[in-house]
Amino acid sequence: ELAYDNHTGFFLPTKLPAKMHPAGRLLGLNHPLTVDASGRHAGFLAAADCGADVEGELRQAREILDQLPGPERGTRFMMPPVKSQKCFICFDEDTTIKNIDQALQMGFDVPELIKRFTAAGTGPGQWGIPGHNLPLYVAQYHGDVDVSPKPTTLRSPLVPTLLATYAGANHDMCKRTPVHDSQKKAGGIMRRIGVWRRARYFSDDFSCRDEILNVRKNVGMFDASTLGKFRIWGPDALKALQRVYVGDMSSIPQGKVKYSAMCNDDGCIADDGVVVKRGEDDYYFTTSTSRAGNTVEWFRYHTRYDGWDFHMVNLTNAFGVINLAGPNARKVLEKVADTDLSNEAFPFVGYREFTLSETIPVRAMRLGFVGELSYELHVPSSYMQVLWDLLNKSGEEWGIRNFGMEAQNVLRMEKGHIIIGSESEQRTTLHDVGLGFLWYRKKPEAKTVGSFALKDTEHQEGRLKLVGFKMDDSSRTPEDGSIIVDSEIRGFVCTARHSFTLGKSIGLALVESHLAKEGTHLEIFEAGAGDKRLHAMVVPTPFYDPEGKRLRM
Repeated sequence: ELAYDNHTGFFLPTKLPAKMHPAGRLLGLNHPLTVDASGRHAGFLAAADCGADVEGELRQAREILDQLPGPERGTRFMMPPVKSQKCFICFDEDTTIKNIDQALQMGFDVPELIKRFTAAGTGPGQWGIPGHNLPLYVAQYHGDVDVSPKPTTLRSPLVPTLLATYAGANHDMCKRTPVHDSQKKAGGIMRRIGVWRRARYFSDDFSCRDEILNVRKNVGMFDASTLGKFRIWGPDALKALQRVYVGDMSSIPQGKVKYSAMCNDDGCIADDGVVVKRGEDDYYFTTSTSRAGNTVEWFRYHTRYDGWDFHMVNLTNAFGVINLAGPNARKVLEKVADTDLSNEAFPFVGYREFTLSETIPVRAMRLGFVGELSYELHVPSSYMQVLWDLLNKSGEEWGIRNFGMEAQNVLRMEKGHIIIGSESEQRTTLHDVGLGFLWYRKKPEAKTVGSFALKDTEHQEGRLKLVGFKMDDSSRTPEDGSIIVDSEIRGFVCTARHSFTLGKSIGLALVESHLAKEGTHLEIFEAGAGDKRLHAMVVPTPFYDPEGKRLRM
């Protein structure tokens, strides 16, 4: 039997049968460590019910659970923070608050009857959003502040569940990088990100403070093997690159890296990456992780009628990548490299091919995604473990340590660098995120995907623009996805974190153009905050090292 819990804002099960032990979300728990610990505790309780002697383990599990965060305080919030023409209470059946009001006025005064009159909650989502919000709204309508809202008949799933979950663990297949096991041994906490299992953190401190500061002060190592990696070659390889990338690919000198972007026909940014010219009509380029799977098809599709002579191969699985970043990165690499790595010999945005320890063939790019002196080392996957061990040993005296996805996310945000899909959406153009400079206007428009649309939207009004902001109260950081409001929704927070480097809470947001001016005050609504608002101010980006001196040191 479900009952509304005023503390968590959830409907939680009560009057459970004997020997049934809830865990995780059924106890109102959200913190990942607490969820895991509660599952372990429930498992030992079940084992004890079966007669197992687990008294010691049960006591230890209880002690661990008591030390972790308990149920977080929730809210009875069920309405948007601003007025709108349509406020949906069930997305499956297109049921709005207006429909619920009509049902109430016609005498359908309990959630179960309203559900049948409006069809709210009868679609694929079943209980989900309408099962939670409908009883709360009806209770509010009747003024039953102290009376527990009565839920409708519950049908599983209570929360969205992947079909793969029912199929079992072996069904949900994912890819692993060549140094996956080494990262786990080093304390990496792995998470499913896209089709890959990647290290999100390297400690139980999910703020990643030590990982971040170590990159800023010493040197860090990051497994970037999931990046898309491609070789394209042939007499017409340059034509294909010119067609797909918005920049001028003919201007790439050998020994240099060129950053550019791909757009779709609407001028919206589809991907970004770097391109290297390795030889005559021979190029090597990278894409984002999410774009690795369909890049070959993207090239083929946009050149399908031209009859061009070029070949393309996906090297994503064949090559691994380690990003060595931090002020001591050069010292670590010099210890094992057989080439001159000085600023003059290997400058920023340079590209070199050499060997490490006279054994490991490396394609090295000097980039700066995290805002520090950085080397992106591309090696055949079979050499990745050797390279990993070699750099760890070489960097011991300079305090080398691994950093994960979350630390990288904070580091690149401090530098104002974007991630496609985080600081962009399906409608975002290059101009919106400040990357209009990548578009080479002298190329014939018909020859570049998205050029016509880029020209049309360059000065278009009413578009969202990417801005940096800092919180008025640095002790509060809004969640990613929080919306920016006045009387209407004016944008949303893309990424926001507390910066240990700068000692304040900062973030990147897409906002309407009239709010994009420096010094503009933003009002942020965060889910679960009720009527309270967070306040921030638009500031210039990058937040960290605006002159780029750290990249060129």
